[in-house]
Amino acid sequence: MPAFLQNHPRAVDRGLTILIGLSTVVTADDPEGFEWWLVSLVALASLLVRHRNPTITFAAGGTASLLHLAMGNDLKPVDVVALIGLFSVAAWGSRRSSVALLAVGLLVAGAWSFYASEANARTPGPTPPRLIIIDRLAPADPEADDHQVQDWGGFPAIGLSLGVAWLAGLNTRQRRIRLSVLEQRAADLERERDTQAALAVAAERGRISRELHDVVAHALSVVVLQAQGAQAELDRRPERSREALDAIVDTGRTALSEIRRLLGALGQDEPDWEPRPGAERLPRLVADIRAAGTPVEFRVEGEPRPLPSTVDLAAYRIVQESLTNVLKHAGPDASVTIVMRYGPGALEIEVTDDGVAAEAPSGTGHGLEGMRERVNVLGGTFDAGPRPERGFAVRASLPS
Repeated sequence: MPAFLQNHPRAVDRGLTILIGLSTVVTADDPEGFEWWLVSLVALASLLVRHRNPTITFAAGGTASLLHLAMGNDLKPVDVVALIGLFSVAAWGSRRSSVALLAVGLLVAGAWSFYASEANARTPGPTPPRLIIIDRLAPADPEADDHQVQDWGGFPAIGLSLGVAWLAGLNTRQRRIRLSVLEQRAADLERERDTQAALAVAAERGRISRELHDVVAHALSVVVLQAQGAQAELDRRPERSREALDAIVDTGRTALSEIRRLLGALGQDEPDWEPRPGAERLPRLVADIRAAGTPVEFRVEGEPRPLPSTVDLAAYRIVQESLTNVLKHAGPDASVTIVMRYGPGALEIEVTDDGVAAEAPSGTGHGLEGMRERVNVLGGTFDAGPRPERGFAVRASLPS
C-alpha cells in the first residue's frame, strides 16, 4: 500500500479531495451561504496540485479557513486543507519555505485569536454577528446568542495543529532523504560488487591464459623433441622410436587433460575435475624431460610439507616453464639441475642449466614474466638470468 501511494500521487490527491469534500457535505448541518461553499470548493481544488505546488494548497486552505472564521462559521473538515498544505510544503518543498509558512500561519492564527477575544468583550456585539471565541472552559450562558458564540479551540489548538503538521511533513522529508541515501548506497555497493566480479573474472582469465601458455608450450616442446629423436632413431633403433612415440602420446594426453580442466573453468567445456598440478607431480615432469633426452637432476632439501594450493601450483609452473625454456633455448647437450629447498617459512626453487643461452629467453609468450608475476602475487622473490660460468638460472622464493 505505501508503494502504491508513492507511485500514484495524483490518485492520492483525487481521493483525498473526494474524501474531504464528502466529509464536509455530511457535517454541514447548518445552511451555509454561497460564498462559504465557493471558498470551500477553491480550497478543495487546491488539493489537486498538492504534489506539484504545495504552497498553493497551503495558501488556499489557510485563506479559506480564515474566511470561514470571518464569516462566523464553524470550522469544518474542509479547513484541514491548510494543515495538509503545510505538511506537503514541509515534506516536498524547501526547508526555508516550510518554516516561513509555519511562521505566517502562527502569526495569522495569533492575530485572529487576539481580535476574537477583543471583539467578544465589546458591547454591542461585533461584526460579523457570529464571532468565534476561544474559551472552552467558560460556563454556559443560556442567554448567550448562539449565533454570536462558537467554540473552536483558539490559538493553542490551531498553533498545535500547525506545529504537528509541519513536524510530520519534516519527518516525512527526512525519512525520504534517508531512504534515498540508502538506495544510492545500495546501488553503489551493487556497482562495486559488479566491478569486483568483473575484475575477478578478468584476473581469472589472465591466470588461465598463463596456465594455457605453460601447458601448451611445455607439451609442444617435449613433443617436438621426442619427434626429432624418433625420426633420428627410426631406421637404426625402431624400439627407441616406439618409446618416443609413446612419450609423445602421454605428453599430449596430459596436456589435453590440463587444457580441458582450464577451459572447464571458463565454462567452455565440461570440467575434468582433475586436481591442479603441484610439487608432488614434479617427479613425473622430470621423468618426461629425461625421456626426451635431457639429463635432469632433481633434489629435495629439507623436510617436505603440505603447501598452500597457490604456492603448490606456482612451484610446479615455475619448474615447468624453466624446463620448457631449457628445451627451447639451452641446446641439445644441456643438462638441468632442480633444487626444491623447504625452509622455515619459505619454499626456494632453483633451476639451473649448463646450456648455451647467455641471455634471458626472449619471445612474445609469458615466459619469465609470467613466472615473475606468479611469484610477486604470492609475495615472494624472483630472479632469472645467465650464470657467470655457463647456462641460465631461475631462482624463486615462495612464502609457505
